[in-house]
Amino acid sequence: MKKRLLSGLVLLALLQCLMLPAFAEPTDAPADPTEPSASETAADPTAAPAETAAPADTTEPSAADATEPETAAPAENGRTPAAVTDETPPALNDFGQYLDTTVQARAAALVELNSDTLVYGMNLDEKVYPASLTKIMTCMLALEHGNLDDIVTVSHEALQDLNAAGSSAGLLEGEQLSLRELLYCVMISSANEACNVVAEYIAGDIPSFVALMNAQAAALGMTGTHFANAHGLHDENHYTTVRDLVTLARWAWQSAQFQEFSTQTSHTVPATNKSEERVLHTTNYLTSGQTVGKYYYDKARGIKTGFTTPAGGCLISTAESGSLHFLSVVCGCETLQNDDGTETDQRFTETKRLFEYGFNHLNSVQVLADTALVDMPQVLYAEGRDSVVVRAKDNISVLLPDSCDTSGITLTVQYDSEAPLEAPLEAETKVGTVSAVLDGKVLATCDLVTLTAVMRSTPKYVAKQTESVLAKIWKGMWRLWFVTVPVLLALVFWLIVAILRSVNRRRAKKRAMRARRPGARQGREDRRG
Repeated sequence: MKKRLLSGLVLLALLQCLMLPAFAEPTDAPADPTEPSASETAADPTAAPAETAAPADTTEPSAADATEPETAAPAENGRTPAAVTDETPPALNDFGQYLDTTVQARAAALVELNSDTLVYGMNLDEKVYPASLTKIMTCMLALEHGNLDDIVTVSHEALQDLNAAGSSAGLLEGEQLSLRELLYCVMISSANEACNVVAEYIAGDIPSFVALMNAQAAALGMTGTHFANAHGLHDENHYTTVRDLVTLARWAWQSAQFQEFSTQTSHTVPATNKSEERVLHTTNYLTSGQTVGKYYYDKARGIKTGFTTPAGGCLISTAESGSLHFLSVVCGCETLQNDDGTETDQRFTETKRLFEYGFNHLNSVQVLADTALVDMPQVLYAEGRDSVVVRAKDNISVLLPDSCDTSGITLTVQYDSEAPLEAPLEAETKVGTVSAVLDGKVLATCDLVTLTAVMRSTPKYVAKQTESVLAKIWKGMWRLWFVTVPVLLALVFWLIVAILRSVNRRRAKKRAMRARRPGARQGREDRRG
């Protein structure tokens, strides 16, 4: 009897196991091949941000003007330039507000550096001539590929083809000085001949250095730029855009060494084999009142001035106050003749006006904080608790107009899955995203992460998995009731028959055993006698 019951149960279990694969819940379906992947639909981080002011008719460089970046030739002095860096700052955010101001320039931009936000743009993609703003690239390539302590000799070729009226540090043929002193000449007094000396030192000759400049520009994504020399003296094939100059300046400003050279207002070059010591004074009157005090602005630092007649007045500068840090670019400014015989250099007045507009009308507001509780979602199979605190991964501040009511900022959460979280979870596990929203506009978004780790409770997990398996079996069996019901009925019938047969056999066996007992046999004989 027991053997038959056991065999029947085994048969039933085998039948359920054979049927289980057909009843199993479907796994994640493969992606629809017609649907674009996330990487294909993501916005291109190198895409140019929208301008925040209506641009005038722009003049894009024509195909005939554009020149493919050349490949840098090996240096004649045996020094091969290092690989071109492609470490660029993050893509600019679009402020999305129209600033009620105009700039007296051919093209201009104002960027808030802490939030990487383009605050103001005018003719961002119009072709302009960079003049001595070129020297930012020259200085950066020297810092990237040179040794500041190396002693460099001024060659005859480095002093050729320069405008006699152009800026100079008075370097002499055969003069020897360190690369460090050359870069002070480049960035403080805007010395054109010093740029040629640097170019020969880095790449062996000037054309090879110019090729390196264009390769670096391409690596940075400066698609509207082509360099023809290392100093910026006018050449029709030497052009850029304000958007590209913003890219160049943001990249350079990341370098502490570049900041050292581009923010000094004066420097004394030690005596050399050809000259007594030289005292250099900056051409950026915004950062120093030593030469022309009326333009001085105490919040400003760096970066570089530029001027040629075709380019007009150019200036890239930064200014910082409180939590705001601005970068300004103006190109094509004029020098006005005043009635009293003085001049007004609009490079400085317009840059200062841009800075003041930013400081007076914008605020940096922290909208996401990595210490603030955002939500407490449920966690399945958790040891000792059923939820976990989640928070924003990063601290994020955004620019807002000073008239903006920040009390209306709300946080919205989007989890990566609609299913509840499951233990175990490590601390700082990404579970979704959190966004700061104001008046329906998303101000900032970042990852949503767990604050602490959550351990798994093994008993809870095993019990839930067992319950789930049994539920799937039961569900699967009833989905095919037309098969399972007859089979189960047959099994029940078979078990009943087996039980009845077993009972009958036991009864027959008992009768036989009683019949074989001595008392029973004697009784039968007595009845016969």
